[in-house]
This record gives sequence, structure tokens and C-alpha cells, in this order.
Amino acid sequence: MGENLATEGRQAVRTPMQWTPDKSGGFTAGEGVELPNPVVTGAFGPTKVNAHDQAHDPASPLGRMRTLIERYRETPELAWGDYRVIDADDPGVLVHLSSLEGGAVLVLHNFSERSVTTSVEVPGLRGGRLLTDVFTGDTLKSAAAGLVDVVLDPYGYRWLRANTPLDDPDRATAV
Repeated sequence: MGENLATEGRQAVRTPMQWTPDKSGGFTAGEGVELPNPVVTGAFGPTKVNAHDQAHDPASPLGRMRTLIERYRETPELAWGDYRVIDADDPGVLVHLSSLEGGAVLVLHNFSERSVTTSVEVPGLRGGRLLTDVFTGDTLKSAAAGLVDVVLDPYGYRWLRANTPLDDPDRATAV
């Protein structure tokens, strides 16, 4: 949603919800109805940004938020597991491991504006564990000592679920 900077103070961000691409943003279908604040126009108006269109686009902010919520619900380790911060070899990267009764998720966040390949040592992942990206399904394998090299986009993140040790070491691909 956009803001109406022509309106003073806090009213600038109190615009009618943009439900549809209609001229009133779907806030009302009534003719001559006066809204408490004007509907945003221009690049952030309802013809360009609205809940209806975003609900049908998985790459939209609404679609991305839905995916994040779904993956979070599929990852109970993040909500109820034991949480441990892991040292990363890059100061712009935060890494933490959440584990819960036989399951573990390694989460990496890149807070820098550059792409990063970070090496993380996770003792609990020794022995060549397979890590599966919760969002893409891509896999990578930890080294025998528990070292994992992970590529992160600028301001990117990865949620990696630790699976059982591999029988076939060629199954993992570089990610």
C-alpha cells in the first residue's frame, strides 16, 4: 500500500486498504461515499498494488509472506527447539541452529549488500549430513568435520534442514 503525503501527520499512512484494482481499491462499491481518507493514486495506487492481484502472484510481497509463514509452520524446530548461535567466518552473517528431538534446522542470514559464501562449522552435522533447503529443496552436504559452505545472496537467507547421513555422497549438489 502507498501513503498519501499530501495528508498531514499520521493520516498520511492511514489510507483505505487496497483490496482490488478498482478506483476505490475495493474499499467500497458505493457511489458518492466519502472515505475517511483519500485513496492513494500513482505508482502505489490500487491499480498497481492491491491484495487481489498479489494473492495470485507467488512472487509478490503477499505471496512471499505466505510462503514464509507456511515454511515456518513446517519447521517446528524454529518455534520449540533449542537455539544456538553458530560462529560464521563473515561479520555480516548471522547463523543459528535450532534442534528438536532428532531434527535440526541451520538458518543463515546475510545482512550485507554483497553476495557471500560463508563457511560454518556445525559439530552436530559431522559425518557428511545432507542439508535440504526448506524453500527450494536444493541440497548440500556437510564435510566430515561438520564444515558447511553456503552461498547467500545480498540480504539473503537460507533455512537448511539436516537430514540423516548420506549413503550416496554423489547425491548432494553444490548450492
